Amino acid sequence: MGSKTGIFRKTGFGAAAAAAMFTMTGLASAQPADSFVERKIVTSEAARRILDTCLAMAAEYPTPISVAVVDPFGILIDFHSMQGSSETSGTTALLKAKTAARWRRTTAEVNEMVVSGLNRSPEWIGDFPQPGAVPILIDGEVAGAVGVGGLAANFEYGEPCARAGIDAVFGAGFTPQ
Repeated sequence: MGSKTGIFRKTGFGAAAAAAMFTMTGLASAQPADSFVERKIVTSEAARRILDTCLAMAAEYPTPISVAVVDPFGILIDFHSMQGSSETSGTTALLKAKTAARWRRTTAEVNEMVVSGLNRSPEWIGDFPQPGAVPILIDGEVAGAVGVGGLAANFEYGEPCARAGIDAVFGAGFTPQ
């Protein structure tokens, strides 16, 4: 009986492996090209140039800031906190960038939806609807987002800083108007 069990295992394994290879090969050749999406995503080099532009602009700000660049899914690509910025500054920069990427609009617009009562779901799902982040749009699709955190970013500096970084790398027209 021991030898039969051994044969069955070998045969069973061989049959399973052959079936798996046949299935994978069949599926791969049967999938049409429109089953996949090509997506533009900000590169790490572009993210660094966005940060550098924003940080150069921030040298004139009254308080230090933090800047985060994320991909369309909210995954951090690049980040920098100026010396003297708080931990909160860095955390809010990342949260704002993730929120802008998810909602495909500036966090100022998301904030207006929440404050007006039009849509309060950003609060309920853990987003951070505070002004200071801008999505990067390429052909109408989000390719990433830039978030700026810190006291100065919450008022008049955050969104212009993010837009300046995006414009410096991609040119005008890659942010929502």
